[in-house]
Amino acid sequence: MKRHKLLSIALASTVMFTTGCSLDEYNPSGVSTDQEWSTPSGFEKKVNDCYFDLIRIVYGQAEDTYLMVAEGGTDIWQDANPEGTNGNWSKLMRYEDFGSSNGMLNEGYAGFYAILNSCNAAIQYADKVRDMTPEAINALVAEAHFIRAHALFNIVEQWGGKYLPLVPTTSPVSAPKCSTVNEFYKVILDDLDFAMKNLPVTQEVKGHVTRAAAYHLYAKACLTYSTYTDGLGNVTALTEAESRKLLEDAKTAADYLITNAAALGVKLYDDVDKVFDERNNKNNDESLFIVCHSTITAYNPRGNYFNRVWKHAEAFNANTSGIFLDGMVASYATEVNGFAVPKLAKGNCYMEPSKYMLDLYGEKDKRYKAFFKDTYYVNKANDVTGTKYTWSQADATRYRLDAARVGNHAFDITLGDTAVYISRKPMTQAERDAKRYATFTVDMNYANPAKPLKFFPSLKKADTPSLYAGSNANKPYSAADCIVYRLGETYLLSAEIEWRLGNLPAAKSRLDDLRNRSCEGHDHSMDVSTSEINADFLLDENAREMIGEWNRWMTLKRFRAFESRIAKANPQITRFDKNIHYLRPIPNAEILLIDNPEEYQNPGY
Repeated sequence: MKRHKLLSIALASTVMFTTGCSLDEYNPSGVSTDQEWSTPSGFEKKVNDCYFDLIRIVYGQAEDTYLMVAEGGTDIWQDANPEGTNGNWSKLMRYEDFGSSNGMLNEGYAGFYAILNSCNAAIQYADKVRDMTPEAINALVAEAHFIRAHALFNIVEQWGGKYLPLVPTTSPVSAPKCSTVNEFYKVILDDLDFAMKNLPVTQEVKGHVTRAAAYHLYAKACLTYSTYTDGLGNVTALTEAESRKLLEDAKTAADYLITNAAALGVKLYDDVDKVFDERNNKNNDESLFIVCHSTITAYNPRGNYFNRVWKHAEAFNANTSGIFLDGMVASYATEVNGFAVPKLAKGNCYMEPSKYMLDLYGEKDKRYKAFFKDTYYVNKANDVTGTKYTWSQADATRYRLDAARVGNHAFDITLGDTAVYISRKPMTQAERDAKRYATFTVDMNYANPAKPLKFFPSLKKADTPSLYAGSNANKPYSAADCIVYRLGETYLLSAEIEWRLGNLPAAKSRLDDLRNRSCEGHDHSMDVSTSEINADFLLDENAREMIGEWNRWMTLKRFRAFESRIAKANPQITRFDKNIHYLRPIPNAEILLIDNPEEYQNPGY
């Protein structure tokens, strides 16, 4: 079985993380594996191995397909290819010709099972470690328990109750047994219970998990599991009493984390502008669990081609079908001919926010400006002085602007000045023609909401120009860390938990805290009333706050809301089938190599 054969290879690897985001190769040179991993330094390396494929495969250093798996095919993201002809990327976003042959599923599936295997190995060796106190061993192995819970949570929510090995896989598994969703969550919650009790509050090594993250994921896992009263997938349906007990446990964990945030080493930023300010990327006070990427090339598993997670939602693709001018070029230069210019990296332009998503932000909601990029700047001169961009006919036509600007120096744009602006507000043709720079409105881009164009605001949460790496801005990558969990989400989870328990004033309090830090002037004008709080409002608020953070697909699943939300917000998706698409297909890379493919594959694929 190919996947688990690969896992056994990963298990034997001696490449481990020993410093924040750094690699250390260790050759025991005659010392047996059991002897090495049972020493304090060897066991620490074994625990560090649990982080390896989080970085190498899932969050940043592969093709970053898991971002699209975790966010795509939902109400808030659309295929940026209007005709849906971008191969497997388009199929994933639209559920069209979508099945086990779609390679977009491979990274997440293989990555999380590789992570699981590494964690199983670390947990197995915990009882064999010599010359360490029980407290020190528990603190270390608690990291493996947390990461295993994280991997299993993603596996069970995306693919359902599948193979659940709890010891290292050291040989091929020809006929993997399907475990139930209930069995998955039993392990997940037990792992997180152990992690909450034993993880340190702080870590010397950046990127290693701390206790706060365990409380967050415990609340999220309990909340998610509580929704299985309907028997979705391979599960024994929960009773209402069992569901409520899970919600009460989720509330206890979320309340503890929020109330004791300072003691646990985290805080909710007082202004949303700070959350994804690139200056805070490497030391983010709101983050609970991060995946590190280093500015030192040798410290990254994939060497010179690391984090690219931000590229899929970037509109600038150096392509004339979308945001482009002859005065813009992919470049890391910050000065051209004496003029300061911003860096500009070429993105993939694979996915764009839906019109519904962009319309969710009110006038006073600062999250739109904090999370999206709508302005581009001239960084290439084409005039004789080498300092300005002069309009060409092709560029004027692309933006549907009057030809009077073509070759007209009154419309020249100096290096470093605005080149393109995507406006959320409607503009008349006269208003657009009067600007020296190009304008395109959101309404124009989504005139046909099933076939949006490529002139859209780009999500910039993970885009950190100061951490761009390499030398080729046409094939950029970044040393930015990936924030997987943060305290802002804990507030949203807490509000949802309170709503499900019927505690609307408590839900309102959590939402108001989150919304007021995003409100212009922080004057509480974005506070909500208890009568407004329902499933749709919570889904809208989750979208406003959490877009692009590996959440949306599982959030819609938790609310059983794919059908209603897709119909409401994404006319591009016409083939969603509730009897099939609440689970992802097991990839062919697995199915074609096992003896029980019909039993193991999810229904409908």
